[in-house]
Amino acid sequence: MRLRSAMMSVGTTVHSTPWAARAALGRLPRNAHRALITTAIAEINRTISGIMAAPSLFLASNGFTGSIPHVPPLISVRTIIPLRRTGYNGKTRSDQKEATMRTNDLVAPVLSRRSMMELAALLGTAAVAPVALTGCDNTDGALALTATDLTEPAREAASFSISGEDPYTILSDEQALSASYTLTANLLRTCSQADCAKDERANTFISPLSIRYALALAQNGAAGTTLDELSAVTGLGTDELNSYLGTYAHYLETGDLWGTELDGEGDNEGGTTASLHLANSIWIRETDSLEVGDDYLATCANELDASVFSAPFDATTIDDINAWVDKHTNHMIEQLISEIPDAARLYLINALTFEDAWEEPYEDSDVEDDVFTCEDGTEQTVRMMRSHEGAYVENEQLQGFVRPYADYRYVFVGLLPRGGVSLADAVAALDGPALEALLQPVVNAEVNAGLPKFKFEYGTELTDALRALGMNTAFDPELADFTPMGTDEDGPLYIGQVLHKTFIDVNEEGTRAAAATSIGLEAGASAPLDEPVVYDVILNRPFAYLIIDHQLGTPVFAGTMLAMPDA
Repeated sequence: MRLRSAMMSVGTTVHSTPWAARAALGRLPRNAHRALITTAIAEINRTISGIMAAPSLFLASNGFTGSIPHVPPLISVRTIIPLRRTGYNGKTRSDQKEATMRTNDLVAPVLSRRSMMELAALLGTAAVAPVALTGCDNTDGALALTATDLTEPAREAASFSISGEDPYTILSDEQALSASYTLTANLLRTCSQADCAKDERANTFISPLSIRYALALAQNGAAGTTLDELSAVTGLGTDELNSYLGTYAHYLETGDLWGTELDGEGDNEGGTTASLHLANSIWIRETDSLEVGDDYLATCANELDASVFSAPFDATTIDDINAWVDKHTNHMIEQLISEIPDAARLYLINALTFEDAWEEPYEDSDVEDDVFTCEDGTEQTVRMMRSHEGAYVENEQLQGFVRPYADYRYVFVGLLPRGGVSLADAVAALDGPALEALLQPVVNAEVNAGLPKFKFEYGTELTDALRALGMNTAFDPELADFTPMGTDEDGPLYIGQVLHKTFIDVNEEGTRAAAATSIGLEAGASAPLDEPVVYDVILNRPFAYLIIDHQLGTPVFAGTMLAMPDA
């Protein structure tokens, strides 16, 4: 069943009405007893209304080079790669395995035992090699959940008036774009510094986009100083954040930015497929002690397209949550939670999946053995993938290349510190404006690039990083204010822990990645006139890298590589 999109609902007014009635089995939150649409929640085995795999989003219209028509550059990275219509070289995916929940326990919650309720954020991200790159099937028809799906009642709990602002205006908002880069730079800087403090050869890999969606679900339920600090971290007020993220998710699904939706007929055999998919969900414990805000649920369901479920929070709920995550990460994250604490009241979950082939896959002759030298002088043998790229970027500390994925919608940016500059110092100098400026392409310059094949898994606890960015009150059980989200007779809600886990595999064919984020609540440049200057950027020593939505300017993943894993 395809989600009824409400992502274009901006500048809206929420009118509070009861959103659900008592389910046939189990107990819903106290305010759900006010009967509304009782038939909507009678089916405890109905499948999730998730985000379907959408047609691929081709950046270029026929024959275009340079910037997209009618679209001034949103950020510098837009003009790095000439945009053109092209074929797709991905292979057809086969052998889709069924959802499994009991292998590879990724992020079992570690929660404090205080008497008050905790809001524990558990985040996980994974990426694997693109053996098949036809996009993931985000429909939920194969899932049979025991949880009660309350998505439609939640949607109908409020009426919305659409502002009429077009998607391009929303997605080209300079403040929203700057906020994306600021959050990316801040998280990459703080996480890499914390990792290096523990191990000087530690690698870092995060998904700022997945983290931002998870924080948005929390921000919608915050008030007072808690809300102010969350807004400062995400970079936008709640209305602006909902408008931007909601429109972005809608565009990923429909490809509708200038009023024309893709019809699924593209250059690639079998039709187009989208490379990036998003899904959000809210899981509520069936208990009389909890009262969840009607407006909160309606806003998340309508503006952030979140599915809403009521569940007993027992072993069946663990299976349901893991099955939902497994499905919406295209089976790349099979298990997000292994237990649910007795005090848990809600889970807020974001799932993100990225799959794309290179625009020009590496040939066998492009790959050769090479040496990667760590900062401590240790040498490691790697398989280096070499190419000639048309986009070169640099600043005082870094120089890099941009390698496009199929159809130029997404790009991989590899950044190498200049001689005499450590990667730690180069990353420490990055903030949002510096990162945007770094991605301005150098006119009349090309690059001989070298990208090592690599695959590794990463995990971290983000509480300290978020505190370092000014988000303190949300973690304080005495000061946190999440009353718009809900109240519980056993005590107030606050954030207890934020976990983030990633896995990435980059090879000759492309990149495939996924992210799952869970928050658990407890009680155009002109053509050059001269021959281009050709630089050499071979990532044979510590480097930084990003995966970016090339058209809209949204960083999806970011990382640092200090040592080759499994060398």
